[in-house]
Amino acid sequence: MAVVTRPGPVPELSLRSNDLDETREIATRVLHPHRLTVIGDPTRYGINLHMVSLGVLDLGWLHYDTAVRIESDHPGSYQVNVAAAGRMVATCGDQEVVAGAGLATIYNPDRPAAFTVPAPVLALRISRQALDHELEQLLDRPVRRSPTFALGMDVATGRGARWLALAQSLSGTLSDENAPIRQPMVAAPFAHDVVAGLLLASRHEYSDELAAPVPPVSTPAVRTAQAFIEANAARPLTVVDIARATGVGVRALQHGFQRTLNMSPMRYLREIRLREAHRELRAADSSAADIATRWGFHRPRGAYRT
Repeated sequence: MAVVTRPGPVPELSLRSNDLDETREIATRVLHPHRLTVIGDPTRYGINLHMVSLGVLDLGWLHYDTAVRIESDHPGSYQVNVAAAGRMVATCGDQEVVAGAGLATIYNPDRPAAFTVPAPVLALRISRQALDHELEQLLDRPVRRSPTFALGMDVATGRGARWLALAQSLSGTLSDENAPIRQPMVAAPFAHDVVAGLLLASRHEYSDELAAPVPPVSTPAVRTAQAFIEANAARPLTVVDIARATGVGVRALQHGFQRTLNMSPMRYLREIRLREAHRELRAADSSAADIATRWGFHRPRGAYRT
């Protein structure tokens, strides 16, 4: 058994074990209560787990050396699984799918769920509270009930494919211990991108409302948002922070920026940070690498845009 935890700005956990009982105990403690049954060759059993915490979500890779079946109700959290290969038989409540290439699975909180793990799985865990908060920001109103997702999610085409590209690129970048994405100012916006993208790319009872057009905010509101961005560019801002400070909804703000400036609020933020970094480079107060990390230029390819 090898368990490694690193607190740091982006907390992470690594677990490697060939002992089934120890795996059950550790995984239940650090992930969630579950029942683990080996359905493949028990002599080849082993687990390799690496997860990082990005505030609103945990993200990482889960790999068993032989096929297993996991049963849980994911208390208080949503979980998204994307199999790297093979087929994954999954159930949640009264839903059942056979997932594989192009089809991810989303498990709703506090409902009986089970899935087989035949290959490495990209796994994401999002608390109910964090997802509800992101949904309220997108809808610009409170929600009384948490969304119930369809178990199967298309990640081969359209928004689902763009969401998966972001999640995969983000997880790959995090494998580099020196990557700028490990800085909170860079990590926070991408974590929110992943959660918002999941809500926009999947099917649930709020999907139609999220797809409905919203009127853009006025030009003065965009200017207010610009002033807030410029005054707070050194902070780990998200589009939610900008919308809240401006007193408007997230989607309306995004449409207003697109109409007025032909760019998103987050692109405007990146341009302000780039300007400040250039100013610091001219002053030669720090190394180029330090400045790049401080102003958070790194953005994984395939980032989800709304």
